[in-house]
Amino acid sequence: MLTLKSAKNKKFYKPRKDDVNMKGILEKDKERQLLIIKVLLSERKTWDRKEICKIVRCSKKTLARDMKNLESSLPDKWKLINTTEGILLEKPFDENFIHLFSAFFSETYLFRICYDIYDEKEISLAMWCQENYVSPATVYRKLAPVDRYLKSIHLQLENKPLNLIGKESQIRFLYYDLFFNAYPAHDLFFIDISWEIIDGFIEDVMRKLDIYFSPAAKIQYAAWIGLSLTRIKRGYPIDNRSKRTTRTWEAYNKRANLAECFRILADASHIQISEAESIFILSCIFFCSKSYNSEKSRTTRIETCKEVNPITYRLVEAIFNILPKNEWDADDLMVSLIDIFAVFHAVESPLFLAQERFLIKEEHVLSPDLEQQIATIFQTFSQNPMYAYLQENYDVLMHRIGISIQSAIERTARPAILTAKIFSQNGFLWEDLVRKTIRSRYSAQQLIIVGSGHPQADFIITDLPLPHSTIPQLVWNTNPTLRDWQVLDTYLEERTRQKEELL
Repeated sequence: MLTLKSAKNKKFYKPRKDDVNMKGILEKDKERQLLIIKVLLSERKTWDRKEICKIVRCSKKTLARDMKNLESSLPDKWKLINTTEGILLEKPFDENFIHLFSAFFSETYLFRICYDIYDEKEISLAMWCQENYVSPATVYRKLAPVDRYLKSIHLQLENKPLNLIGKESQIRFLYYDLFFNAYPAHDLFFIDISWEIIDGFIEDVMRKLDIYFSPAAKIQYAAWIGLSLTRIKRGYPIDNRSKRTTRTWEAYNKRANLAECFRILADASHIQISEAESIFILSCIFFCSKSYNSEKSRTTRIETCKEVNPITYRLVEAIFNILPKNEWDADDLMVSLIDIFAVFHAVESPLFLAQERFLIKEEHVLSPDLEQQIATIFQTFSQNPMYAYLQENYDVLMHRIGISIQSAIERTARPAILTAKIFSQNGFLWEDLVRKTIRSRYSAQQLIIVGSGHPQADFIITDLPLPHSTIPQLVWNTNPTLRDWQVLDTYLEERTRQKEELL
């Protein structure tokens, strides 16, 4: 099988430019501690210390020290059980790795300084040092990796006063990547911005484009909209849009009259939204996973890409043509691949921050042979300056391509009736993959998956906490682990026992 990685395959190694750019953002001990937690979360068992040390590449002495630090820094209700047999991590059903990553990352200098800039604190770096009780010498040393990362996305940190210099689209990307990950599903981007107004706008866009956002993906898009509206209100207009994003807007607007949606949003929010802002906000839908409701909407997406972004279409077509011939829906896979690369039309040079790359490091699902072939295609297209991001985001792109292919394979036979609701920030692909696996693991007498429009469900499976839900949630990792399935087993056993006791 050429498509997916097997246990016998050796990992194809590709030098990572992002490793250099992100080095030092997280302290080495913090990054190692996150790796330890990632290992403990991968399977619910008592882990042998030697096994952990081998995976994390540290000594037993270092592991013991990290365990002490983790015991005092874990979120509430997370518990490390340290015994002579090994180490077990217990956590709530409704929290996952993102909670711990967020807590660690919010302590970095990159996050803290950018947060104060976003909050419009007009202070110099020297004053910032005084307010945060840190010496200037320490800050200047810690700022070296911050400056390196900002430079990689074409931004610069100004010291007097603290400010970010660069294109507004790049600045918004940084704020979204920093703060949405640090405050998942929180209201940081909705200061004086009504969630109901944004939700109504998103519903209009979904209806006009015949697409679907899961509740988790809708939160993502709402964050982009809230961030953009907040920046407009504060006097930070978006930079001029490129020809390719403008052409995409013109094509969609011609077909669906999206300008009407933005007029309604502007009137409801009392914020003037220029055409350039409309183009940017529309292009942000590609940062959020979505599904296309009909064959017509999928065909329209492919035709639009072919018409207005021919180079991107040729890139996707080149990848698609080297894939083995499976019985998947070709258009379904094509739109999934197109949307992966459309992310880079909104922002000139997004270099994804640590969370996603930390989660997917050394977890490619493609076979080495296929990954090598795609890498060759990347090499050809990255010679175009507009596509230099292919090398910068190599791991993230390979991972997303692999998930798209894997999901297409799993969807060759759709489940008939399905119980519980499944929502994901990664959209339909992730949800359908989980449905398919549930169908293979549980009988209809144990678990049935219901659609998002169903009025009731006993619980929700999601990879992003839903803030306004009153239904119990099992919050899984972005890549479902053995531990996630073990938690579901335990949860089902407990719910079954409770119902039997009621009877």
